[in-house]
Amino acid sequence: MLMNELREKTALSRKAIEYYEEKGLISPKRDANNYRLYSEEALNRLNRISLYRKLGCSIEEIKGILEDEGNSKLAAIIREREIKDEIEYKKTKILKSLLSGENAETLKEELEHIDRRENIYESLCRIFPGYTGQALFIAYKDFLDEKLKPENQKYFDLFIDFLDNLPALPISEEEAEIIEKAAQGISVSTLKQVNADKIKAVEDYDKWLKDNKETIEKYIEYKKSDEYKNNPVIKIQGKIKAFMQENNYYATAIPLIRKFSPSYDEYYKKMLKANENLIKHTNL
Repeated sequence: MLMNELREKTALSRKAIEYYEEKGLISPKRDANNYRLYSEEALNRLNRISLYRKLGCSIEEIKGILEDEGNSKLAAIIREREIKDEIEYKKTKILKSLLSGENAETLKEELEHIDRRENIYESLCRIFPGYTGQALFIAYKDFLDEKLKPENQKYFDLFIDFLDNLPALPISEEEAEIIEKAAQGISVSTLKQVNADKIKAVEDYDKWLKDNKETIEKYIEYKKSDEYKNNPVIKIQGKIKAFMQENNYYATAIPLIRKFSPSYDEYYKKMLKANENLIKHTNL
């Protein structure tokens, strides 16, 4: 079809269509008179582009979505937006506090704390792109809501520097695709709930063990099965764990988090005790 027909079917301007062509999102052919010819595929892509633009997606985000055979890119965008929405909500609360006459200096400290949290988001997502970075941050989220005390700033800086210097994860494109697909249905709210459940478990280990005894026994049996041992996600997780150990993540990063987050330090101590009890009760 020609440009005019395409414009009518998509409700897009000529300039918009030409812009998306310039950005490589569509690639029309040319006829003998050098007029652009658009296929049904181009029409469908433009309709999708128009939809994602209305939903506020950037050109780079849309390019990633269109190139992604699954939905991993879209899932990552959703999680990133959930994180940003939460930060914006906290900033709005601070503005309302200012409006009500609350102490400006105290609120300034709160805002600086939010900025530091944004830096953590940005650093983790840059060092561990996509789901991996988000999951790594969410694992500690509840403990990073507290203010960073001036005396702990150096530990925070060392943590960021350590992450900055980690090498890339040694997983293939195929393995990365498996992880992304497995993570597509996992939202930020789900990750937060998982974290909340972990905290609840270490707070009252005996009750958790009693309430989940049957589930734990089934999981122990499942770990012995060939299905578990041959699961590609389990194998990749083992590979990532080995990578973390080889690069001293557990020996370096975890102690630093405990230094700048007193609440995580308290949780970590309880978690060690809970793990000891779990091993004793289940012979894992």
